[in-house]
Amino acid sequence: MPTRRRRATPAADRPRIEDKLLAAMEKLLAKGGGFSSVSIEQLMAAAGLARATFYLHFRDKGELLTRLMERVRQEIVVSAGLWFQHAELAQREDMRRALVGILGVYRKHHVIIDAVVETASRDAQVARLWRETMDALCAESRSAVLALRQAGRASEAATPLLADLLTWSVNHCALQYGRRLRGAQLEKLADALTHICWNAIVSDVAA
Repeated sequence: MPTRRRRATPAADRPRIEDKLLAAMEKLLAKGGGFSSVSIEQLMAAAGLARATFYLHFRDKGELLTRLMERVRQEIVVSAGLWFQHAELAQREDMRRALVGILGVYRKHHVIIDAVVETASRDAQVARLWRETMDALCAESRSAVLALRQAGRASEAATPLLADLLTWSVNHCALQYGRRLRGAQLEKLADALTHICWNAIVSDVAA
């Protein structure tokens, strides 16, 4: 007997929905305006989804934005590769690859990241979301520094505070330059950031 195909549950279907909504949100934001100007109706139409689908997955636009930024943050973490996974094993080129990957995610999602940063100055909820995003990235950097310290490869200056400062510095460079640079210019930015971060964190003896 033929079996009925099981319908995907909202939870199982959510990643696909989020992919479409992230692309749709970035498309709408690229036309100008901020999050407040994008209605749920516009968003779902741009994503090619029914309006009712939105409320199967999200309470409101605030929850949606939180989920979209979480996906961007996860992409940043994954793009960092060995540096965030096993920093104690990382070499200089691993750090460079991590920075190239991070810059690539900022460039890919610059529309939504720029909108979050700009909106944070006047919206407390978005400001909290951006702060939580950066706190999570700083925590990843602190863990990497700790792994290097435990492996005896970190310089004396490699403290949690330094990890935070470098994370914010990379974020600033990615926001200011990353999306505009291509080719050799982007490579030079990655080289400069690698020089700063590697020499600040890794001891001369270990390097």
